[in-house]
Amino acid sequence: MLLTRVITAVVLLAILALSIWIGPLAFAGVMAVAFGATLFEWLRIGGLGGRPALLLSVVEMVAQYSLYLAGGLPKMEWFLLLANGFVMVAWAVIFFAVLMNRSKGFKVNQRQCLWSAVTFVPAAYLSLLWLFEVGDWVLVLSVLLIVWGADISAYFCGRAWGKHHMAPAISPKKTWEGAIGAYVIVIIFFLLCYAFCDQINVFTNFVFTHVNLLWGVLILALLVALSIAGDLWESQLKRLVGIKDSSNLLPGHGGFFDRMDASLPVLPASVFIMLWIKLLLL
Repeated sequence: MLLTRVITAVVLLAILALSIWIGPLAFAGVMAVAFGATLFEWLRIGGLGGRPALLLSVVEMVAQYSLYLAGGLPKMEWFLLLANGFVMVAWAVIFFAVLMNRSKGFKVNQRQCLWSAVTFVPAAYLSLLWLFEVGDWVLVLSVLLIVWGADISAYFCGRAWGKHHMAPAISPKKTWEGAIGAYVIVIIFFLLCYAFCDQINVFTNFVFTHVNLLWGVLILALLVALSIAGDLWESQLKRLVGIKDSSNLLPGHGGFFDRMDASLPVLPASVFIMLWIKLLLL
């Protein structure tokens, strides 16, 4: 199993690196496939049939890729600010709903599952394209590092010190100690990055430069919380339908939704924060 996971990860990284090397359109196309697969899996979890789910996923991703191809993103900043603000608030509501029902879980009806899928996944894909447009792969990577850093830190801190379960009815392996470790490690890492790396197209460097450090740390903590919300939300959806993985499209890893769940809230929130600073503070 470990070898399979490693091989799959290496192949995915190679495809991603190749797409970045080829150019923006190739990168956007590869990510359209990834987000399209995520949307397809989410719709299937929500009970939509295979063909309708595939059709809807293809239509949404092709429409957004075409928008990027036509150069429409720079003209949509106010729309992205408002739309991603709504999405960020919705994810915050989910986060608190998860915490309030962490001991018994909660129900999500089919309509809620499907509407959240067709809203949240396209918002995350458009946000990733905007980040790539304004800051290249460095900005995209710096946002994703928040997600990956929180996930890896929570895993190892939870294994080392985890005793108190965060949401036992939703994701029994997650602990408060793991979450605290994620907060501490991610915040320290990006503060050190700000101190020793002067690239402004690093997301946290941009934030720390234009707001004071206290607000910057609070924003970073918010993004870590949203990444946890994305992870727990998918866990709850899978638990409701009695499955372990969103699909078997990625050998050793499950599905695309399994790999991208925590990034789905963080990408729109990061774009909202950057646009808020750019359009309203500068």
